[in-house]
Amino acid sequence: MGPPPRIPLVLLLLLAAERTARGTFPEEPGPIAVAPPDYVKHYPVFVGHGSARPGGPEGGSPQRLNIQRILKVNRTLFIGDRDNVYRVSLEPSGAAELRYHRKLTWRSNQHDISICRMKGKHEAECRNFVKVLLVRNESLLFVCGTNAFNPVCANYSMDTLEPVGDNISGMARCPYDPKHANVALFTGGMLFTATVTDFLAIDAVIYRSLGDSPTLRTVKHDSKWFKEPYFVHAVEWRSHVYFFFREIAMEFNYLEKVVVSRVARVCKNDMGGSQRVLEKQWTSFLKARLNCSVPGDSHFYFNVIQAVTDILELDGRPVVLAVFSTPTNSIPGSAVCAFDMTQVAAVFEGRFREQKSPESIWTPVPEDMVPKPRPGCCASPGMRYNSSSAFPDEILNFVKTHPLMDEAVPALGNAPWILRTMTRYQLRKIAVDTAAGPWGNHTVVFLGSSTGTVLKFLILPNATRSPAPAAPGSQSVFLEEFETYQPGRCGRDTEDERRLLGLELDKAAGSLLLAFPPCVARVPVARCQQHSGCMKNCLGSRDPYCGWTPEGSCIFLEPSPRVIFEQDIAGGSTSHLGECEGLVTESFVDEPDGLVSVNLLVISSVAAFVIGAVISGFSVCWFIGHRDRKELARRKDKETILAHSESVVSVSRLGERRARGALLAPLMPNGWPKELGKVTQHDLDSGVLPTPEQTPLQQKRCPGALQNCTWEQSHNIINAALRDPGGSGPAGAGRGHGGSGRPPRGIPLSCHAILVDQELEAELSDSSGDGHWARDPQEGPRTRQHPPAGARRPPRASYGDFGGTPHPSPERRRVVSAPSGEGGDFTEGPPWHPEQLNFNANNGTGRPGAHLKRNHTFNSGEAAAGGYGRHRAARAPGTPRPLTDLQHLLRYGVERTPSGK
Repeated sequence: MGPPPRIPLVLLLLLAAERTARGTFPEEPGPIAVAPPDYVKHYPVFVGHGSARPGGPEGGSPQRLNIQRILKVNRTLFIGDRDNVYRVSLEPSGAAELRYHRKLTWRSNQHDISICRMKGKHEAECRNFVKVLLVRNESLLFVCGTNAFNPVCANYSMDTLEPVGDNISGMARCPYDPKHANVALFTGGMLFTATVTDFLAIDAVIYRSLGDSPTLRTVKHDSKWFKEPYFVHAVEWRSHVYFFFREIAMEFNYLEKVVVSRVARVCKNDMGGSQRVLEKQWTSFLKARLNCSVPGDSHFYFNVIQAVTDILELDGRPVVLAVFSTPTNSIPGSAVCAFDMTQVAAVFEGRFREQKSPESIWTPVPEDMVPKPRPGCCASPGMRYNSSSAFPDEILNFVKTHPLMDEAVPALGNAPWILRTMTRYQLRKIAVDTAAGPWGNHTVVFLGSSTGTVLKFLILPNATRSPAPAAPGSQSVFLEEFETYQPGRCGRDTEDERRLLGLELDKAAGSLLLAFPPCVARVPVARCQQHSGCMKNCLGSRDPYCGWTPEGSCIFLEPSPRVIFEQDIAGGSTSHLGECEGLVTESFVDEPDGLVSVNLLVISSVAAFVIGAVISGFSVCWFIGHRDRKELARRKDKETILAHSESVVSVSRLGERRARGALLAPLMPNGWPKELGKVTQHDLDSGVLPTPEQTPLQQKRCPGALQNCTWEQSHNIINAALRDPGGSGPAGAGRGHGGSGRPPRGIPLSCHAILVDQELEAELSDSSGDGHWARDPQEGPRTRQHPPAGARRPPRASYGDFGGTPHPSPERRRVVSAPSGEGGDFTEGPPWHPEQLNFNANNGTGRPGAHLKRNHTFNSGEAAAGGYGRHRAARAPGTPRPLTDLQHLLRYGVERTPSGK
């Protein structure tokens, strides 16, 4: 038998991801019914128009709204806008459009606007955005606005919107920026707020003001109390006020930034601490985590709290429903969890959690370490301490350093009641009808999404008493899904315009009130008429608001109806009723821009990551290999070029830019220019040609004995001598000599003309020699006298006797180096005279002991005309011409390119 087939790693990962997704997120059924999109066109909206009745406000074209808050009080809706507060009557319920009957205009004064602009804010931000709308008593409305980043609050008559009393500061009661979240609650004549208290929004606070009690706040700039909180809601229950918010969890600081949902509470009658500890600060502040997660081997947490209801009475238990979502960089999903307030209070009676040092993890505090009376309790008459200001410092210090509870508040059933992980949007708002249906015995939850879509769920009976842990989403039925935003009437169809700001239930009118930035929409809670004509559709909808009548129609049921109707809320079988057309059962899963299964999202993400990693790996390997091969080929080309020559060549092109072959031909040995001619210009780069440090440098000035040391003449002389066909060496042979029978030699053109002090002394004592000559085509032949053949001369040092590193010279400009010719004789040098070795003095007189440098600078600008004449006059006719300065070998105008060519 052959080896077992190998399963690809990618396939194993995909199978594991799919199994994990199915185990964590079970498939969620779609809605039973979906309202047709055309229905939204018939819903009334408020866009800022006034009443059209005689004597009422004019209903002209309003300015574009920027709604911040809505508040429903009985049959009146208050709308907090930018610079305005509207009072809208909800009667009659069948009106085609919502219009205001009273309007309060509350603009910022020019002084506040100027200061706001000076602080760097835009003109659109320096307005008065209404952020607090509260009922203070039966006749007063408490309103706070940002007032161009200088918050202010005031009381207004609920009926006429006329101001009552003077304005008060809005600091710690209202945020500075309209983008910041805040919550507020009036209870017992005291205002409890949670917001930020400074312009930079770094000082978060829970604040109590107004009333007869002293003003209290949370500890300032203490990350154990708050770490970038986002306040969502506040409720009153018994002797405490509870605040729901989300923040960065300090107990998980080793995991970087982890956002968790919290609930905090304070005592209503808290009087603050002593003058030593927690003075004018809460002594009862405690906070705990809210746990809304999908159970399993590893819980999947919904950590971002979005909305919370007021305390509801469900099955005789005080319950709040809260909407949670995943972080924006996670798999999109939302959940609704229920929390029993008695369980919330029990957590605050449990263990505390502490961090003993900034580097240590958070651990529970042993019970014997907790002082008595218990920190966080409410002082009251009849107790040992009748006021919180009388608490011992030990208790106050413990409260200050231990605000976090160890245990988290569990959700009812230890699982979400509603779970949606197949949506491209997230749930943001919630409204609950605990008395839905004709007899008020059902609970219906309305959830508003970030795009304005509303989801309607039926909570099953006895959901609060279900055994734990329950299956996620098993306590609810997805009844309906419908759109509420009207782009044609509200404004642009953008993500910001569709952002849902508020969701209120108008139970008396059987409708929902939804606030968007540009408008407020009024939508019925049910669309029973879409099932008319089909009994199966009406009963199958399981909608508590709809019933089938004997007359053959599906109608909206008013409370305590007097008509005969039929419902099937429990979801019995309707197959015996037969099929009928018009049943709307498809959901947005079938739409191109609708829902996508989370299983598909997880599998696609894993597959994309694995495939991308494989492709990236192959791409990197190919790129590195290709680069190495290219570099190796380039090195081989350079080695091939160098292999054809016996020495390194550095060439400076002359002014007329002659061809490379014509320039190098006279300077190269046998056949070398032909091989070099095969090399392209790209190959003759700075990597092949040596740097100036590897080449000899010419003397800066002409010696006194030299005459007419111009570049042009010297260059012509050398070229004529080198190109003489009668020469025996690379420099050509002499055609005559000055008084000696020896054949003339070529001019020594070594690539490094090196002289040392010992050689100079021997050369200076010599008075005769062989005649070496070079011919200038323009000036005629010149001869140079050398010592007789019989004279003994010290041998000249060879090239190998000198170091390879040239002497540094800042004067170097143009450099020429050529390979040595085969016929060159460099063991003997020309004769020298002391008066011809002056390289520094300007008077032309020689200085004994002057040294020749190994590197000679070819500086064409240093040979002055006067000096040139003096050198020419110093040499008598027939005397040997010195070769100490080779300036005459090159001419002016040498151009050297950046690549060294």
